[in-house]
Amino acid sequence: MTEPQDAPFKVRQNISRAAVLSRLTSLYPEARYLEIGVCEGATFDRVPAARKVAVDPEFRFDHVAMQRDNPGTEYHQVTSDDYFASAVGEDEQFDVIYLDGLHVYEQTLRDLMNALDHLQPQGVIVIDDTRPPTYLASLPDRDNFFTVRSWLKSTDQRWMGDVFKLVYFIDTFCPGLSFSTIANNHGQTVVWRKRRTEVTQRTLGEIAALTFEQLVLTEDVLRLAPFGKIRPRLRADLGL
Repeated sequence: MTEPQDAPFKVRQNISRAAVLSRLTSLYPEARYLEIGVCEGATFDRVPAARKVAVDPEFRFDHVAMQRDNPGTEYHQVTSDDYFASAVGEDEQFDVIYLDGLHVYEQTLRDLMNALDHLQPQGVIVIDDTRPPTYLASLPDRDNFFTVRSWLKSTDQRWMGDVFKLVYFIDTFCPGLSFSTIANNHGQTVVWRKRRTEVTQRTLGEIAALTFEQLVLTEDVLRLAPFGKIRPRLRADLGL
């Protein structure tokens, strides 16, 4: 079945975080959605799903009132590590999981590994901020980001950390996962279960040591494509 919204986007037409996630949850009749790193809820509130779970160590809104007023929605004010360790049901699964927590490689890697345990077989994971636009945005330490930005007298507030390294990890260590990075937004990598035959050999140390310069020189690893082409591909691979 082909839906009108599967028509490819032009690369120059940007698509927002919420639009990406909404078009993914729409693939599931009674979508179950988990978001790691909710902050003010700007994206979470705009994603439609029958069941929604928000996780953040410090919500910047009255999450108690929001949970009371929105049946089917849960708010867990804990770290993602604590959520996966003790708050989530052992057998609970989600259709769409959005990883937008602490913007560093090691933490997002832990979130990915834990999320896979709770992703239903035909589910999708979206990893935010995998394509930093500048060296400044790619600094893994947030305090250093502010220090360097001040020294440069820059007003650019974009900070993505070194989450981009996670794409290289998936490329090498997770051949059972297919992925593609959205070319027509700020950079989100969409991940789903589909075995790949091609694997690039890297060590864990090499991935951890990757620099922004190396990202620029090997950007093909991200598998960039407009979201309008990614969505039909994952639908075909997952049988949705």
